[in-house]
Amino acid sequence: MTRAQPTFPPEQIASVLGQIHCPGSLNEFSAAMAHPWRNVIRHRREIDPSNLPVPSSPIDWYALGRRPAEDTASPARSVAYACGDFFIQDAGSLLALAVAGADGDGLRGKVVCDLCASPGGKASALLEAVSNDDVDCRGFVLANEVIRNRVAPLQLNLARAGSDRFAISSLDPEKLADLLPHAFDLLLVDAPCSGQAMMSRGKQNQSALSTHQISHSASRQQRILEAAVKLVRDGGHLIYSTCTFAEAENEAQIRLLIKQGIATPRPIAGLQDYETNHGCYRCWPHVHQCAGSFAASLTIQHSQQAKPRKPKRRMKMSRAPIALSEWYKGTGAESRLYTRDSIILGFSPSAPEWAEQLAIGGPELAHRAGQTWKPAHAGALRREASLMPINQLEIDHKACQQFMRGEPIETDASGWHAIQLHGRPLGWVKANGKIGKNHLPSGARMSGDLST
Repeated sequence: MTRAQPTFPPEQIASVLGQIHCPGSLNEFSAAMAHPWRNVIRHRREIDPSNLPVPSSPIDWYALGRRPAEDTASPARSVAYACGDFFIQDAGSLLALAVAGADGDGLRGKVVCDLCASPGGKASALLEAVSNDDVDCRGFVLANEVIRNRVAPLQLNLARAGSDRFAISSLDPEKLADLLPHAFDLLLVDAPCSGQAMMSRGKQNQSALSTHQISHSASRQQRILEAAVKLVRDGGHLIYSTCTFAEAENEAQIRLLIKQGIATPRPIAGLQDYETNHGCYRCWPHVHQCAGSFAASLTIQHSQQAKPRKPKRRMKMSRAPIALSEWYKGTGAESRLYTRDSIILGFSPSAPEWAEQLAIGGPELAHRAGQTWKPAHAGALRREASLMPINQLEIDHKACQQFMRGEPIETDASGWHAIQLHGRPLGWVKANGKIGKNHLPSGARMSGDLST
């Protein structure tokens, strides 16, 4: 950025940053904090970037990230996005995923927790990273979201991954730590914060720079981190991230954990250019063309193992209240079925024993509408799972446009079918030999015309 005009007083910005050196000038940083940066693409690892719907360039700090070229249409207005080929998020949010190694193979088979998971951009990336085609793989993600009304978008975004290796919980971090001490190989805390990086999107105002707001957020973060540490196994990986710039909410939190002797910095190769302190990394809006973010990487060291707990009664395999065989076929091992209220979940056979005990959501196979059971949207999207749709219906681009708008499509098929475009799943229709009635959830629909 050139000739940047400060939006916020540089002395106020300097106070927020504390001892952290700002690259470039405070005036440039201040002006960039008000700039509405465009979101970027995080694509699946099997997708060739050259096949994305818009021209793009690499994100330096994340191998699966691409920055759309300027003056191009929104990539979210495309069939490829509808098919789940990629997610859309701020480039800065990819920093925590880079620290986690989610763009490599190091998380394959790991048991991971995203402690503050909604809306699911990071959790879905972690889910893709722990999965593979081996049904015996123990890779699993617990996506926890305390605020109940934020669970629905989290469920929808995780369903897009097409995996059965996740559960959604909604527990206070302290309660979760009591239930699952030392349970995770890696834990991500994308902590609630003052949200200074969100000012450019109009999601936060100048009160985010106030001493009161920073202090309030820092106190809450300390409580969350105390619980987070207990959830990580000895020698495990803790990642702490925020979308704010205040040192008190970022590096100061990490220094406290290190001073207490329960964590040591865990530097990440390849991210040296983003490092502020040992194990702490930042993206700056005026340098990296994003809203900005912070992420820290720590190894957890427990002075003693978790106290022995009374073994809980193992939950018995559920018998589904309906015949799932009408919709799904097995691919080897049977799913671990769990019925909760009006949904049926189908976990990977290798899921941790505690999955059913905590889950309020997860890999849905069916849901009840009134007295009628129907196949769940997530069931149509399954890609790496032990149960898959029996009937799959390949459609063309025109029919895909209609389907994604929530409209019925013409088909001579009958019964429930999982709609696909080029082998990529989209959702369900119930057909009568002439018309396929659309069962795409309203949250997944896309109005208007979609590009290829």
